[in-house]
Amino acid sequence: MINYKSLLTLLFLILISDAKSQTNTGSPLSIIELGEINFIGNVSNTSMGGINSYNDSTEFNLLNPSSLAKLLTTNYSVGTFYKSSSVSNLNSTDKINTGNINYIAIGIPTKNFGFGFGILPYSSSGFSLQTTNEYNIENNIDTRLFGADGSINRVFFSLGFSLFTNLSIGGTVNYNFGKLNYERFNLFNDVSYGIYAQSSSEINGFNYLLSSNLKLPITKEVEIFINYIHEPSSYLESTNSEFLYTATSSVINLNTLGDFVETDLESRNLKKTQLLVSKSQTFGFGVKKQNNWFLGFEFSQRLSSNFENKFLNFENVTFKDTNSFSFGGYFIPEYSSLTSYWKRVKYIFGVKNQEKSIIINNLPINQISLNLGLGLPISGLSKANFGFEIGKIGDNDNQLKESYFMLRLGLSLNDIWFIKRKYN
Repeated sequence: MINYKSLLTLLFLILISDAKSQTNTGSPLSIIELGEINFIGNVSNTSMGGINSYNDSTEFNLLNPSSLAKLLTTNYSVGTFYKSSSVSNLNSTDKINTGNINYIAIGIPTKNFGFGFGILPYSSSGFSLQTTNEYNIENNIDTRLFGADGSINRVFFSLGFSLFTNLSIGGTVNYNFGKLNYERFNLFNDVSYGIYAQSSSEINGFNYLLSSNLKLPITKEVEIFINYIHEPSSYLESTNSEFLYTATSSVINLNTLGDFVETDLESRNLKKTQLLVSKSQTFGFGVKKQNNWFLGFEFSQRLSSNFENKFLNFENVTFKDTNSFSFGGYFIPEYSSLTSYWKRVKYIFGVKNQEKSIIINNLPINQISLNLGLGLPISGLSKANFGFEIGKIGDNDNQLKESYFMLRLGLSLNDIWFIKRKYN
């Protein structure tokens, strides 16, 4: 028999040991706000386009802490992903492959409430952009390089309980920590030495979210779910540093770097800055037939127009408020079938249309994705969730576009704690 607790402990330690070095993206669009968001929900929910209005009594929904109020068994959750992207601009196309653990969490029910905790790599930045010699000569411009790497990780604690029979509320407190590194290089025409800048931001701070879920029985088997998630605005503290080097080449090593000086950020009030975690709210609606099917719709709004990173201060980059729409659901042919395993499988689908908060050269960027998934019963109430996503970011009007596909695997393993067994 698999020791679920030992497995989760091992994966938890692996993630912590790798948290400061792992980058989960290679897209230039990861310069957005706090980086490209890695975690957008449990695999079972992302396969429905990211819909969180449906709560499963055997799985802790990490984006909806009110789900803990209805949790019946202790739930161990772990998710991983693999992503293959094709990023292109007017001059070139690059292939990028990334993958990592996406979340580790434990949800625990008690007699009067449920609580949960875990860790996840929340966001990442990771890319390197450089003009080629051919392009520099053809357009008579300087050699330029800009790159970034690093991630923000999140440890969280969630609590959920029932106010009434059909109304649940919950909250999550997140502690965010991590480091983002940046490098820039400019070599001007007819100048022997260029300037190489190496800077970093160490980020930490708390934020939280609140959620509620209302279940309205229509018939004995059909229920309506109404969900609301609210994340107030908050600020993370960024401690910054920057070093400037003379350099003879965009190939950066000990042989090409010369004199250096640390930038005086204190005098410019940039040693410590604040980064906004934008306010957001999500409305969800769904209809479910017990152990058979579910259909849901979700609308999210994020108020990102006030985001500002005074330390980086990018040119031609602004931010805006964004909206996203999701539609999805699942179907189980025959939940209690004794003759066919595949009739007990949950078949999942979803679509999502999302606006990015970043505006580059006055052009907004949208993302659209199609999701498919399978919920495979393992043993008892445990299951393995597989997800497949295909999508694109940007369109023909944008100089920078990304096409991608993503594979996800999530394990939802169940046990009984703090509940007295009637039979042994």
